[in-house]
Amino acid sequence: MQTVPSLLEKTPDDLILQINKLSPYFKRFQIDIGDGVFVPNKTVQIEEIKDSLIKDCLNKDSLSFDFHLMAKDYKTEIKKLEELKNLIKINLILIHLSVIESRHRLEKIENYSSLPIGLTLNPQDQVADLTSQYALDTIPFIQIMSVVPGVQGNPFLPKTLSKIEQLRLLGYKSKIFLDGAVNEKTIPIIMSKKFQPDFVCPGSFLTKAKDLEKNVKYLEEFKS
Repeated sequence: MQTVPSLLEKTPDDLILQINKLSPYFKRFQIDIGDGVFVPNKTVQIEEIKDSLIKDCLNKDSLSFDFHLMAKDYKTEIKKLEELKNLIKINLILIHLSVIESRHRLEKIENYSSLPIGLTLNPQDQVADLTSQYALDTIPFIQIMSVVPGVQGNPFLPKTLSKIEQLRLLGYKSKIFLDGAVNEKTIPIIMSKKFQPDFVCPGSFLTKAKDLEKNVKYLEEFKS
């Protein structure tokens, strides 16, 4: 199980501060983009971070980024990332299944961008909702939200872990991410399951850690 820190920040300065603080330990980050519409919280926006990532991000050439779009107008955000990918290394984009309008749900998601795109399931989204609209082998990765998205600190929802098992039993072989309330209290619950995610995306467990090195070492115990 690999760790990709999830960064939910309101300003470019806060984002860069966290990246620089965590980059001695991690080389891959997931940046959350909240629009204040699809989710109640509005984070730093893509157009705001471009200059900061280039000028102020330490060791940026050794870092890579995933972008989690918690945005109703995800297609506009994807266009911004198409430009940003020329300046930083972008691994993938995540969009929410529930934000895709019904008339677009049978489109191939790879048509949206030259970057790999995966789908995120909110707690209320069921695996059956996903499989009724997309063939699983067409989705390069899936992210399971184990909290209601938008604000750090929302409570962990253990029932969401069953979606990992459902996906695996349906034959899904690609990578699964778990995002939300990943910490020393919830990781034992995650690890107790027969099927675990390939990646966990802790937020405040790292960004607000009183002892960052201790928390990093704890996560490394589960690295595979």
